[in-house]
Amino acid sequence: MTFIRFMIKSTVVGSITYYTYYAGVWSKSEETAKLYGKIYNNVTPYIKHNIPQDIVYEYNQLPSLKVITNCARKSWNKGVMITMNYISDLPTHVVNNATRLSEIVQKYINEQSNK
Repeated sequence: MTFIRFMIKSTVVGSITYYTYYAGVWSKSEETAKLYGKIYNNVTPYIKHNIPQDIVYEYNQLPSLKVITNCARKSWNKGVMITMNYISDLPTHVVNNATRLSEIVQKYINEQSNK
């Protein structure tokens, strides 16, 4: 059952990664800014006209392109550092998961042999 969950999660993550790459999220910052501008222009009319009036004062507009760009620049280095830390710890993760998988398989074999 864990293998099936892993495959489903891997498929979802792979699909999201592929779609975001295809849409231009992972390309040059200019392409990402164009994508955000396109999303901003398409979503803003729906948000302005479909938000209940009691919360309009809290969310009067979407963040501007400049705010999003600055936020992305600030968080980019943090994302790179986290990714590099994960990659440097990858051998440990692989060994831990292989050990856990081995224990699960041995438990399954023992249960099958006891039946």
